[in-house]
Amino acid sequence: MLNHLQNLKDSLIQEFFQLYEQYEPDQLYACALVLNEYLGIDYLAVSSTRSLFSKQEDSAEYLSEADKWNVEKWRYRTQTHSAQGLHQFKNIFADYFKQRYIYGNPLLNSPDTPQYNHLELLLDIFQQAKQALSNAYGLDLSQIVFLIHIPKQHDFEIYSAQFLNAPSALLDEFLLAHHVQHTVQTTNTQHNKLKLQQVDKDLLTDLAQLLEIEPYDYLSIAHEAYLLTLEPSFIDSNLYVQRLIKHVAAMDSHEQGEFALHKEEITQRIQQFYAT
Repeated sequence: MLNHLQNLKDSLIQEFFQLYEQYEPDQLYACALVLNEYLGIDYLAVSSTRSLFSKQEDSAEYLSEADKWNVEKWRYRTQTHSAQGLHQFKNIFADYFKQRYIYGNPLLNSPDTPQYNHLELLLDIFQQAKQALSNAYGLDLSQIVFLIHIPKQHDFEIYSAQFLNAPSALLDEFLLAHHVQHTVQTTNTQHNKLKLQQVDKDLLTDLAQLLEIEPYDYLSIAHEAYLLTLEPSFIDSNLYVQRLIKHVAAMDSHEQGEFALHKEEITQRIQQFYAT
């Protein structure tokens, strides 16, 4: 395995340098070692500022701004079917992990499990390759965020970026984008799993009708929402519906108060329950 690790390091250096020479004029900003869910190595991917879509260009040929940090949509990558380079390590590492853990199960479940140490090993090799690139070729890699991507492993992608890179404005942008994306995905997942009962729909309808009272008064709306919590059916409603109504009931009388919600914000939250 030690020989494989050294060869992997050499391949990372060689393949990144090839991508760097080809795409650096386009201003590279990110590089990812992409693994599959069983920790088999798929390819090395990079993305550049020039690949991002602008209004003057054909959107079908460029990466959207929303996908700037979406590794699976990056367009520049190493050959996945080559007998040389990173592809030769795909089965080697996959088999290595399968021999130690149950075949067919994703290997990254918790930072406390033994397989996480093997990911740490891959991180070390990637870090060594990055350092060697700087030393041997004199490359300034401070404007490129390096990371390891594993499908559906949001936390490890963030951890790898923090491990492989020094603090920078670009790294902060990456971390913020992942935080926002993860929050949106979590919220959508929660709402999509909701199956509204009639009691939920009735309460949401009552809450929406309260918002039509003019003028919009925080204290009055909060009082009426509090009365909804006293309804016998309230305890049988969905937990997320309860939380929204309780939040509205807790509003104070000042627009800038700690618990104040604008009419538009409450309306938007109600509509999210019906989103598909």
